[in-house]
Amino acid sequence: MADDRRRALAEISAVVGTRRDRVVLSRESAAIVWGLPRFGPRPDRVELADAVGTLPHNRGGIRWCRTPFDPTEVVEIHGFLVTGLVQTLVDLACTRPFLSAVVALDAGIADAVRSDAGLEAPGADKEFLLQRLDEHGRRRGSPAARVAIGFADGASESVGESLSRGRMHQLGFPAPTLQREFVRVDGLGVDRADFDWEEYGVFGEFDGETKYLDEAMRGGRTIERVLLAEKQRADRIRLGYGRRDARWGWETARAPERLFGTLRAAGLPLVSRAA
Repeated sequence: MADDRRRALAEISAVVGTRRDRVVLSRESAAIVWGLPRFGPRPDRVELADAVGTLPHNRGGIRWCRTPFDPTEVVEIHGFLVTGLVQTLVDLACTRPFLSAVVALDAGIADAVRSDAGLEAPGADKEFLLQRLDEHGRRRGSPAARVAIGFADGASESVGESLSRGRMHQLGFPAPTLQREFVRVDGLGVDRADFDWEEYGVFGEFDGETKYLDEAMRGGRTIERVLLAEKQRADRIRLGYGRRDARWGWETARAPERLFGTLRAAGLPLVSRAA
C-alpha cells in the first residue's frame, strides 16, 4: 500500500506541475496526501477543488470538483495545497460507497492521523463532521454520509479492522466492542482482542500481514515467535474467559460470504437483516 501511495503522489505531482497557478487538491487526491486509506480502486484523475464554481473542463488527467470548502482551512502538506481534514472526510463520506467511506473515517477520527510519509495531525471530531455536513445543506450523498459518519469509530486500528466491522454491520451481526482488554488470570499483564462480543461469548481477530512481516512490529522476534505469541494470547482469552474465537485475514474480510461463515461458525448470531 505504501508503494501504491507513492505512485499516486507522483502522479499528482506531475499533474499539479502543469498548472500555472497553485491549485487545491480535493476529495480522493486530498485523501492520498493526508494518508487516508481507501477500499477499492483509486480514481484515474487528479481531483481539484473548484474554488469559484465555474467547473472548468475535465482534461489533462484532471477532474474539477465543486467542493464547498472554506479557503481558510486549506493546508499545505509536502508542497501540496489540500482541503482541510474535516472537509476532506466529509467529501469522502458523501462520494464513497459505505465501506470505503468507513475505512477513511475510522482513520480520520482516530486520536492522530498518521501516514507512511511521516505526517501526523490531530484526528477530526465526529460531531464536527456532522455539523459541517449540515452546513452544506442538501448536498448529494448527504444521507449516506450521515450513516457512515455515525458508524465510524476511531478505535479501529487498521483498514482490515474497519473493513471487517463494516462487513459485520452489512451482514447483520451485532456490533462488537473494539480493542477489548482481558486481564490475564496469571496477573502478568493484559491481553487485547480486536473485537469482542461478551454477550455471545465470542472474540474476533483480524490477522493482517503487517504484524508478521514488518520487522519493526515484530520487535526483533522471528515470525514463528510472533505466531506462537498470538496463539498463546488467544488461548489465554479462550480458556481464562470462556470465549470462542474467530480469526480471519484479508481474503475473508474482502469476501462477505466468507466472513459470514467464519462468524457464524464461532457462534455469533444475526441481530438484523443483512444490508
